[in-house]
Amino acid sequence: MKKIGIIITLIFSIVLFTDCKENDDTPAILSIDYVGFESDFQIGVDPSGTVSKEVKIAVSQLSGSERTFNLSINSDLTTANPSAYSIPSSVSIPANSKSGSFLVEVIGTNVNASGNDLLVINIIDETENLFISDPISLNLKQVCPNPELILDITFDTYPEEIYWVISDESDNTVFESITPAAYGAYTGLTGGITRNMCLQSGTYTFTILDGYEDGAGPFTLTLEDGTLLGSSDGAYGAGTTITFTIP
Repeated sequence: MKKIGIIITLIFSIVLFTDCKENDDTPAILSIDYVGFESDFQIGVDPSGTVSKEVKIAVSQLSGSERTFNLSINSDLTTANPSAYSIPSSVSIPANSKSGSFLVEVIGTNVNASGNDLLVINIIDETENLFISDPISLNLKQVCPNPELILDITFDTYPEEIYWVISDESDNTVFESITPAAYGAYTGLTGGITRNMCLQSGTYTFTILDGYEDGAGPFTLTLEDGTLLGSSDGAYGAGTTITFTIP
């Protein structure tokens, strides 16, 4: 299977990136009837938007009529939520062509902020003597259109006493340490946490509270370019509030 995968990758490159005519020098591998995907890639999407990306396939043999191949989600390898994407049920290659494509739509609000979502797609076809490539793996990732906000907290001995929240100008909660609001998000943890967050342009309020009211360790709020928006040495008693703006 690994050898077939290497051959298919080689043929796909030849089909897509050269104007290859069959002659005495044409590699024998081009006589294989196969269909395959392009290489794996990442799809970036605005967390509050959607995006459509083209996925290419190629075949090794020309046909005088349109060829259609079914597509399916590989549920064993896909980690993305089904609500985060949509794909067509099939893809067609026009008559007298060796390549085709289909669109994958990604919905940013349903993509996990971890950046580890995978969408794995199979080609399904039962044609005799047809070789099919390995599935394509697409990494679905939220890409912030603005500078990301980075919260770093260094824990004291009692991290379970921490609760923090970021609110917009209308006092709507945008991010918080735990939902519903409560202490205890970091119970049992040591060291600290780093949280990257994507916010729309605007003014926000960051509030951090300590349940024992003696401060709960140093923290910084920065943009990804290093701009410091606020910080504390941890001696903030019951809590402190910082107002900041995302450009």
